[in-house]
Amino acid sequence: MPHQLELRAEPRTVLRKRLGALRRSGYVPGNVYRPGMASIPVQVEAKAFEHVAAHATPTTMIDLTIGSEKKPRTVYLRAIQWQFTKREPFHLDFYAVNLQQPMRTAVPVVLHGEAPAAKISDQILLQVVPQLHVEALPANMPQAIVVDVSGLADPDQTIHVRDVHLPNGVTLLDNPDELLVKVQRVRGAVEEVPAAAEAEAPAEESAEAAAAPEAESAKESS
Repeated sequence: MPHQLELRAEPRTVLRKRLGALRRSGYVPGNVYRPGMASIPVQVEAKAFEHVAAHATPTTMIDLTIGSEKKPRTVYLRAIQWQFTKREPFHLDFYAVNLQQPMRTAVPVVLHGEAPAAKISDQILLQVVPQLHVEALPANMPQAIVVDVSGLADPDQTIHVRDVHLPNGVTLLDNPDELLVKVQRVRGAVEEVPAAAEAEAPAEESAEAAAAPEAESAKESS
């Protein structure tokens, strides 16, 4: 069972022009919706929402209790609109989950471990795909897909989507041949010149310089 949070909300009767006063009183307006269901206007205490905002991912199930309802509704926090100047939540979108119906969504990819190849001076670890699209029942939906990169020991090694191990009940929707992670050489990296080679270069230049006058003398004598 995925990690689950709890949150209380109240039915919202304040609409449009009066929403500014609602926000100033310490509440965030929102809506609970799902295809085929009438949208439910709600309001959530801003302080109570801070904990949810800090811990919820797009696939974290939230038990949302609305008003006097005895049974909470299972929802996803689908979107947060922010008031950018104050960095405060402006509006919330909660998606009402049908626990019996499979869902399709994007799940973030999280890299785990250290890639030995990335420790080489001119190599870096590059994550090509930040998320994967999957299908699963809400109870089986992962919050993140963890990819172990500790096996990337050689430069140019890669991990493809087909190499990812998904939990039971989760179906991958993306192209299995798509590149997920790779180790690659940093562009513009300067190759180090061995010390012995650096010492030989001036010596060769000196020898050529010394030979030049001798060649000129030979031409004049002839």
